[in-house]
Amino acid sequence: MSRTLGYHLVKSTYGQWLPGDHRGHWSDAWDKQIGYLEPHMLHPGDPVRLRMAEERMRCQPLWMTDQMIMIVREAIAECADRSDGELVIESLAVESTHFHLLIPYSGRDINKTAKWLADQTAKAIHRRTSYRGPVWCKGKWCTYVFDRSHWDNSRVYIERHNARRHAREKALPPPL
Repeated sequence: MSRTLGYHLVKSTYGQWLPGDHRGHWSDAWDKQIGYLEPHMLHPGDPVRLRMAEERMRCQPLWMTDQMIMIVREAIAECADRSDGELVIESLAVESTHFHLLIPYSGRDINKTAKWLADQTAKAIHRRTSYRGPVWCKGKWCTYVFDRSHWDNSRVYIERHNARRHAREKALPPPL
C-alpha cells in the first residue's frame, strides 16, 4: 500500500460550484423528484439541479475581494504557525472563488484540518471586513497524493494559479 505524501485541498466560496454546474459536480444532492446522486463521484451538469440549487441559496454567491484574499492567506499562515509544525504549507493559491492548498501528510485528520481552516478563514473575514454572509461552500475537494510526480504536478498547478493572478494584477491600471 502506498504511503500518503500529502493532500491537495480545494475549498470553494459560497455559491460558486453548485450541484448541476455545467463543469460537473461532486455533490451528493438529493431531490424527491429527480432522485439521489452518489457522493464522491463526478456527475454531469444538469440545468434542473442547478436551478434548484440556486433557488435554495440564502445569500448571493461570494466573489472574494483582494482584501478578503489577503485575509485568507494570512489566516492560513497563522493556522500553520499555531499548529506546532503539524500543518505545513507546501503551496497555496487563493483566488476570488476558491483556494488550493498543498500540505504534507502529518497524521492529523485532513477532514478536521480542512474544517478548521475554513472556520478560521471565515472568522477572519468576518472580523476584518463588513461581510457577514457565508464564506465557504459545504464540503471540499481533496486529493490524496501518493507519489512524487503527483505531488510535484500539484505544486506546479497551484503555483500557476499564483503566476496568473500576479500577471492579472500587473496588467491592471494603477489605482487613482
